[in-house]
Amino acid sequence: MIGAQVDMSQLWLSVPRRTLRKSRRKSLGQQQREFDTDLLGNACAQAATWPDSMRLMVSLEDDQAPDGDFNGRLNGVLEASGFPVSRLDLVFQESGLAQEDRETCYTLSALRDQGCQIFLGGFGSAPSSLSLLRERAVGGLLDGVQFDVSMLAPSGISWQQSGEAPVLDEAAVLFYRAALEAVKALGLKVRGIGVDLPDLLAFAQKAGFIEASGSIFAPPETTAQIGDRFEETAGRPRRRRMARTAEGL
Repeated sequence: MIGAQVDMSQLWLSVPRRTLRKSRRKSLGQQQREFDTDLLGNACAQAATWPDSMRLMVSLEDDQAPDGDFNGRLNGVLEASGFPVSRLDLVFQESGLAQEDRETCYTLSALRDQGCQIFLGGFGSAPSSLSLLRERAVGGLLDGVQFDVSMLAPSGISWQQSGEAPVLDEAAVLFYRAALEAVKALGLKVRGIGVDLPDLLAFAQKAGFIEASGSIFAPPETTAQIGDRFEETAGRPRRRRMARTAEGL
């Protein structure tokens, strides 16, 4: 185990996808930024109590992050929690990373210079642009992509005339394996989420994922359970595995 992941999109059974309400005084973008800041604050405060070898990954909801003020908000969170940025991994949405202004590039560059790893979320499920990945990879502004392996499951509209439906869609396996090879050719890392079945784990291993999370490793856990797990594994060789929280921190 190398750390824990906070991803609201993976917790839809117990935690709302977004806890945002219409407001006449605040724009949706402002509400999203406040939501992410609170999430980061709670997550970093919990992670500050973990062993120094453990990392924290947070998937952000704001589709415009990182904006020009992102690093300022993040620095405030880190100062209040005492959690080092060098142990933090951030997952941004494609629309945020696609912003062409200089402030975005400076923000990403500053984060990576401090040891924070940057990942593109939703690869494969969103209309990801390989040209965007290439530009960000060549510019040294991106560490990798996060791939939801549930994309390999057969489509709900697919059918077979006889026999049981396969666990994985063979065409999807071939397509996404090739796409991920293109990602790795750019020198980017690939981490997987939703690894809940042995067949999905086998795909992740063959595709060369550096990390993976899912119920095949462990069910979602509370922060207290994760803290206990880290204490139990202190001093043992680390496995490249991520745990998910069950409460959204």
